[in-house]
Amino acid sequence: MIKNALLSLKKNIGKTILLFVIIVVITNLVIAGLSIQSATKKSMDQIRSSLGNDVTLSVDFRNMMKNRKPSEAVSNETSLTTTMADSLKDLKYVKNYNYQISTSANSNSISAVETASDNSNNQPEQASNQVDFTISANTTMKYLDSFTNNNYKLTKGRLLTTKDQNTNNCVIETNLASDNDLSVGDTFTITTTVNDETITQELTIVGIYEIQSTNEIGSAHFNNPVNTIYTDLSIGQTLTGSSENITSAIYYLDDPENAEAFVELAKKKSDIDFDTFSLDANNRLYQQNASSLESMQSFAKMFVWIVVIAGSAILCLILALTIRNRYYEIGVLLSLGQSKVKIIAQQLIEVGLIAVVAFVISLGTGQLTSHYMGNMLESSSSSNVMQMGQKGDQPNDNQNQSDSNQQKNNTQTKENFLGNMMQGPSNQELDVSITGENVIQLAGVTAAICIVSIAVPAAYVLRLTPRQILSRKEG
Repeated sequence: MIKNALLSLKKNIGKTILLFVIIVVITNLVIAGLSIQSATKKSMDQIRSSLGNDVTLSVDFRNMMKNRKPSEAVSNETSLTTTMADSLKDLKYVKNYNYQISTSANSNSISAVETASDNSNNQPEQASNQVDFTISANTTMKYLDSFTNNNYKLTKGRLLTTKDQNTNNCVIETNLASDNDLSVGDTFTITTTVNDETITQELTIVGIYEIQSTNEIGSAHFNNPVNTIYTDLSIGQTLTGSSENITSAIYYLDDPENAEAFVELAKKKSDIDFDTFSLDANNRLYQQNASSLESMQSFAKMFVWIVVIAGSAILCLILALTIRNRYYEIGVLLSLGQSKVKIIAQQLIEVGLIAVVAFVISLGTGQLTSHYMGNMLESSSSSNVMQMGQKGDQPNDNQNQSDSNQQKNNTQTKENFLGNMMQGPSNQELDVSITGENVIQLAGVTAAICIVSIAVPAAYVLRLTPRQILSRKEG
């Protein structure tokens, strides 16, 4: 059969070239669609990973504002507790966790670092009553975004860990340390007022960090990250006068892909009122940046299906026309006792030989298509990063001032990381080369198109008897 197939291809060279061109076009379009799907999936995975594997539990002030009655005040007594947070820390997917308290304090022993805005004559009168320091109390500093993403760099000493529980250890910024002639091992005091009672807390410096990103430095005392003092969670509880309340709980998952699954599991397994509290898995940022890629992925799937259906229809039409010219050959073969299976098999071999050559060539030309798609996706991802930079700060408008400052730092850190990944100096292109999976998929699609394009016209002809076939011979 193979010999007969080769002779037939050589004899009908015009038909062979036509089929070859059509199959090459079809396979290239298919590999283009598959490469789009593969590249968009990789891009979406990159965006999901770049947003981190953390999920934050906090009071949902936005939802509380939305659900309040007209002119009704929003309750400031709603607080997240360690008991609520503990109910999620042992759930599936959780690898580590960190509880945070964001509060403020003044000091009689050290001075805050001043900025140009502090000396502006246009500052409102209440600015003079503004506290000097932000206190960021944590279970551990090991997983804080600012440090893990190298926005903040430890220059002396160490960061706080769970071993610092119930101690007065702290970590401060290098400018604050320099302005007050402080170093590791020194102590100072901070003060705050809770329920009309002045609380004084002594702190011991165990680490000094430096802010690497200049765009984070600015604003007034309280909002300036150089005036942020990191302490153990117990210090935050002392300064807020509550041993239970916390500002937020951050859960670090084993895989960023499990963020949505963790949120669903938390809502199912815990008794937390998620009309009052929210689990933020960065879904807003993810959806904002992945929506265009999801649309492209959907388009690619539809594109592949259209190519397969249209390609099969075109090949069916061409083969149906060529088979009509071979009525006499098929009728003679059937009359001589040749089985219908062998006749169909020869047709498949003829088309299969053409398809194999077209398949191999499309792997080379498809590689060029894949690089083109990669450049297009890289441009799309860069645009998304710019959009996130413009909109990233908006959700913080309805939150309290200290929580807003912390969330802003986290968002800026993730934006900077995305910017470095997509727009860094190396200008690294996304890896959209044809994968082994793409090759297998292309082989399967090509084989399916060949089988369908042969089976449909062959089934129509071979349902007839040899006599009927010979009587329909033209010419």
